[in-house]
This record gives sequence, C-alpha cells and structure tokens, in this order.
Amino acid sequence: MRLRMKFWLESDSGSFMLGPGTLRLLQAVAEQGSLKAGAKAVGLSYRTAWDRLRQAETGLGFALLERFSGGEGGGGSALTAEALELLERYQRFVTGVQPMLEARFQEAFEGWRGA
Repeated sequence: MRLRMKFWLESDSGSFMLGPGTLRLLQAVAEQGSLKAGAKAVGLSYRTAWDRLRQAETGLGFALLERFSGGEGGGGSALTAEALELLERYQRFVTGVQPMLEARFQEAFEGWRGA
C-alpha cells in the first residue's frame, strides 16, 4: 500500500483555482514555447488547455501567459513572471511536504494489513 496525494489551490470561498494538471500544462508551455504545443505534450486539446488557463487566470486574478502573434517564426506563448513564481512556489511546497506526509503515513500504517 502506498500514499497518493494531489494538492490544488482554491479561493477562500472554495472555488477551484489551480491544480497539478494546469501546472503541468504551464510547464509544458514553458518548454514548448506555445499553448498548442504544450497542450499536445500533456495530452489535452487546445480548447481544453485554453479553458483551464482562463479558469486559473480568473481565479488567481493575473495572467499566466504572455501571447505572441504571427511573425517569421509564428506565434507563441511564454509564462509571465507571476506564473514562473507560482510554479516555483508550488514545487517548493510539494517537495517540502511530500516526505513529511509519507513519513506520517508510514507511522500510521506500519504493521497494518497490506501496508
């Protein structure tokens, strides 16, 4: 038996703002240079990716992507400074809390059937 966990952000009223899927999408956009390529890399349609980002931006109150149109190389997207900081803080949180929760899980379930 093992512990599985997900962390997401909600507003104070309980509305979903941002979760691991949207964060993976943001990482993919940063790596791929566009929302279309980032969506494809994480297995989402462009429309679904666009909807998730709009929902997150609305909940957070700031833009996550800078969008560039046309030109010789075509359009593209880059993460805003706020999005980069959000990714860094989220990763730092998960990296810090995950070992603590796994240790607590082991303490709670050690010796129990199936553990």
